Amino acid sequence: MKPRPIFHLDAEPGLRGGERQLLYLAAALRARGRDGVVCARPGGELEAEARRQGFATASASAFSLIRRARAEGAIVHAHTGHAAGAAAWASWAGVPVVSHRRVDFPVKGLSARWKYGAAGKVVCVSKAIAEIMKAAGTPGSKLAVVPDGLPVTAEESKWAGVDPARFAPPTAERRAACRRELAAEFNFPQDALLIGNLAALVPHKDHAALLAAAVIVLLQRPKVKFLIAGRGPEEEALFESIKRMGLLGKVILLGHREDPVALLKALDIYVQSSWGEGMGSVLIEAAACGVPIAATTAGGIPEVVENGETGLLVAPRNPEAMANNLIRLIDDGSLRLRLAAEGRKKLGRFGLTRMANEMEKIYDALS
Repeated sequence: MKPRPIFHLDAEPGLRGGERQLLYLAAALRARGRDGVVCARPGGELEAEARRQGFATASASAFSLIRRARAEGAIVHAHTGHAAGAAAWASWAGVPVVSHRRVDFPVKGLSARWKYGAAGKVVCVSKAIAEIMKAAGTPGSKLAVVPDGLPVTAEESKWAGVDPARFAPPTAERRAACRRELAAEFNFPQDALLIGNLAALVPHKDHAALLAAAVIVLLQRPKVKFLIAGRGPEEEALFESIKRMGLLGKVILLGHREDPVALLKALDIYVQSSWGEGMGSVLIEAAACGVPIAATTAGGIPEVVENGETGLLVAPRNPEAMANNLIRLIDDGSLRLRLAAEGRKKLGRFGLTRMANEMEKIYDALS
């Protein structure tokens, strides 16, 4: 019997990490013969990218979603908190629903009872999120932990329509080109040691702590450059802090990057300063590109980065400890190489084959 199609639901306007995860999963499922429809905001970035990759698309409106899902015997998979609300209506209309949870913010009241309570299964990208959902009253039997992923083999890259070299350490020539382009664009020396961060400029990413750590590092290692890529509501305040702290030209806001992986390939160290993080899919992208990681222990990060093995971790909101780890990495090239190599070795646990296997078991249990 042909498996039920999956209606992947996400009405966000942009194309951030969660939307890319949706497309990776849909691509892996398509390669296994399971039909999928991307239900997205009309005219949005997700809809455009889904169509470019050859997926059928549909409106994310609850009414049309319910009608079509019932007609086609589909399972609705809500990939965001907002989407989980629309999917709850589908559940009440008799459509099987899976809801994904990728953030480690507390869930209370109506969200816990209505949005996630209506789902047949709630998929958490980390054990840390699963514990939060349990605390909110979601039965353990309804929870599953399935980490996000990325293409880690040539076959998986083909499914996702990406060059197999995309998520791999760059050649010396490619790395030099990425660094040369950044140096020319933002006017810094090509041989500077680059520490980078790639994240939405929102409070829980805690760029304030990153700036505080940068001050400590730059007092001791003044030739280092900190590169922060991303957009968000904190951008203006972050820029004002950089000016006030005398960090102009030392901490550089890169804005939105059309190819964020090119930034990762240019870096010597990747840093994540979050006080809240569901999992941090950018961490596996950095690891895939051969970049050593310094991060906090927020949320699901320790499930991705093993302290002392594949990266260096500190408690959130501790700029001094973060600065110490960054200085260790700056000064110890062999440590950077060892952490990066170990991170690459363990990428298989985040592959798309693993993700698709685990998700198909969940879908089939609802059918």
